[in-house]
Amino acid sequence: MLEQQKTPTPRFCKPLTLIVATIFLAGITATLIQYNKLPASIPVLQSFTSEHAQFGPKIAIFYLPFVALMLFLLLHYLEIKAAYPILRKNKPTLSHPERQNGIITFCLIKNSILLYFTFSLFNDLTVGLGHHRILQQWHAYLFLFALSTIFIMGIVRGILLNKK
Repeated sequence: MLEQQKTPTPRFCKPLTLIVATIFLAGITATLIQYNKLPASIPVLQSFTSEHAQFGPKIAIFYLPFVALMLFLLLHYLEIKAAYPILRKNKPTLSHPERQNGIITFCLIKNSILLYFTFSLFNDLTVGLGHHRILQQWHAYLFLFALSTIFIMGIVRGILLNKK
């Protein structure tokens, strides 16, 4: 009977999402305020070195944040759906701890992606305004490592919960 009820979202997910969404909105607002000061052509793709790989129109500064927002919304939807039991053919529904694991994993991944791309937006804005870049090569590697760690920990935790 307990398996058929909605699994509550962990306490830290909602405040974390609110903080990250506020930082994202601050980044978009700062970019909108500074938009007229940007040159007509800005670096849109950068290599991990200090070189600019490709230039594009200044509206391109919003491309990656838009993609990050769409990923965030998709993962948020999946996080909400993970709280409810799903009927599966020839398999029992997931237990509360298994669904809780999915909720935590989706929560951490969606917020990590939005936060990283917000800092990427700040970096693009800074470079577009003629200053030195904020994000360096090791930041991208650190982000990929953190995202992979969250994903792997979610999978391992799910497997361990399945064996109990």
